Amino acid sequence: MSPFHRTSQLPVPRERGTDTLWGRPAQRSMPARGERADVLPGDREFVAMHAGYRATGGMARGDDLARLMEDRRRGDLASLARLIVTGEIFSFEWHHSFWVPMFQFELRDLTVKPVHQQVLAEFAGVLDGWTLALWFALPNSSLN
Repeated sequence: MSPFHRTSQLPVPRERGTDTLWGRPAQRSMPARGERADVLPGDREFVAMHAGYRATGGMARGDDLARLMEDRRRGDLASLARLIVTGEIFSFEWHHSFWVPMFQFELRDLTVKPVHQQVLAEFAGVLDGWTLALWFALPNSSLN
């Protein structure tokens, strides 16, 4: 059984200036501990997520990011895995690949930005990678 719940309505991508993501109200009610988002990450949801992150550097497949890190002498696959396991960055799985939202890095040199790490620490063990990606993608007026 899937850890995600199917919805009867197919999501649609967020339009600029709206408070919705995939046609749903932008709410900050987080799932209870151990629960996952009520979104089945299908093709449409992934495309919408990809579009949502485009303005902040997009997303990269883990393998591609590891090669880029090697090219820039910032690490390799093992160091990328270490960043994920230690909670310095997050990723999510989609179609048997791990994806990393690139807002977590300074794009010019691929150093990890420290600003989001407090949020990751708060949600460690509570939210899975897909739900974290949704949380960061949705607007939140209570954040600075």
